[in-house]
Amino acid sequence: MFAALAKEQSDLPTFAFEPAATQVVDPETAARRYLGHALTSNSVPDFTAPSAENADSQFKVIGTETVPLTHTRTVKFRQAFHDIPVYGSLVTVELDDDNKLVSLNSALGEPTNVPPVAKISATRAASAVDKKGQFKKKIAGVAPRLSFYYEAKKDKWHLAYIFEDVEVTMPESAGSGPLRPRYFDYVVDANTGRVIAELPRTPTMAAEEQLAFDARNVQRTINVEKIGARAVLKDTVNNIQTFDFRFRDPNVNDALLPGDEIGPAWPPAAVSAHANAAAVAHFLREVVLRNNIDNRGGPMNASINCVVMRESPGGNQWFNAYWNGVQMVYGQVLNGNQLLTLAAALDIVGHEMFHGVTDNTSRLEYAAQSGALNESYSDIFGMLIANRGNPDPRQWDWRLGQGFARGGGPIRDMSDPASRGQPAHMNQYRIMPVTQNGDWGGVHVNSGIHNKAAYLMLVAEEGGSLVFTPDEVAAVFYVAVTQLLSRTSQFRDSRRAVVSAARTLFRTAPSAQLARRISAIDASFDGVGIA
Repeated sequence: MFAALAKEQSDLPTFAFEPAATQVVDPETAARRYLGHALTSNSVPDFTAPSAENADSQFKVIGTETVPLTHTRTVKFRQAFHDIPVYGSLVTVELDDDNKLVSLNSALGEPTNVPPVAKISATRAASAVDKKGQFKKKIAGVAPRLSFYYEAKKDKWHLAYIFEDVEVTMPESAGSGPLRPRYFDYVVDANTGRVIAELPRTPTMAAEEQLAFDARNVQRTINVEKIGARAVLKDTVNNIQTFDFRFRDPNVNDALLPGDEIGPAWPPAAVSAHANAAAVAHFLREVVLRNNIDNRGGPMNASINCVVMRESPGGNQWFNAYWNGVQMVYGQVLNGNQLLTLAAALDIVGHEMFHGVTDNTSRLEYAAQSGALNESYSDIFGMLIANRGNPDPRQWDWRLGQGFARGGGPIRDMSDPASRGQPAHMNQYRIMPVTQNGDWGGVHVNSGIHNKAAYLMLVAEEGGSLVFTPDEVAAVFYVAVTQLLSRTSQFRDSRRAVVSAARTLFRTAPSAQLARRISAIDASFDGVGIA
């Protein structure tokens, strides 16, 4: 069907453009120039642009992707004639960071004796598929794609309508009930109406964006998964799924976690958990370059409507949320006469999900100072995530979990820990028993000291300008907690780790600028008595 080509850059010496190539900063433009040069170059005689029916090949960009493993970017093109795509065609141009060619691979077609005008309508083509008689419902409303299609067994090209992901009801199997529906692509000749191919597929998990209102009555964009006509609250792009635990106790019924899949209409509590988890995923990937909690793109699941009965004041209330080592668990509190999920607060979601990052990296022990560091790092990243849209920390609301404390206030305040009953300096450090009643050595209490140091660092100024951007602070604390701290690290270890991380991250900065940044870090930790 296709002429294929796979060449490395060393085999394509003429692809090294003249100095003009180094001036190209846009990958798509560079890739298109390399492609055009390859098609006309005598150095690759087997790679030519086919023509058909007095038309030259067109190449339409279908996507650009960064490939972290190889530190390259790929620009992909689909071949077309008369603006009609060639089914199965693909040209991949791989570039390095300077937009220099690494490789070029192609699969091209040459439709022959195929006029580019359909003789039958899409409706008639759909009727031809319907006559197969294997469907629960007619597919006349499904919009097909018009493409040039190569029928290999007859060595023949067709202009064809292609219906994708058509759900087929398979026959019942005796004694085992109906088999799971399967999906097929159907190819119909656009001139004769003949079904020329039935292409079996695995169930297609298509990401689709939808709008829904969250627990704060704010309209959010969420990714859902569609499998045929069915939709569930699963974000296949970020590997996030949200479940409903239906007010069961996750401690007693942990084997039942994560709970039931959620479909439309999307419950507001679920929308909050789902959309806020996506915001965390975006932050991890875009700011600290981490691929989900485990850094391997693993699932980030959450269950709403959880109630630990022994901690509940009644009425399905449970004032808590936590990372259980595998997934997120969210409770809810009474807000007026309605329950409000803790997942409604992005800073809470960010806080709890970052516990998962710590759990996968330094694994700070959840006791005394190391436990307070564990809590503080989650507070820091919860605050950074929640305020990502505002580049000036001096304007941030530094209250965490606003409205979720008993009485309706915040849970903590990083700028003023004392306002929420936390110490703000080491001379106020509270020695508490390492028991549940003692908050495991005061992990939620003494975290205020380290929180205040982070606050001072984020708002540090010189000459009226911030010393750090929020993303720079995020990078420093991220390197510290994921690379430099250990299970038993103390507050003083965190100070050294933050300084060390800053020296690494800003090693190419002018010496005076680096000195100012280190000085700002020292002043922030000095300000709370962490030596």
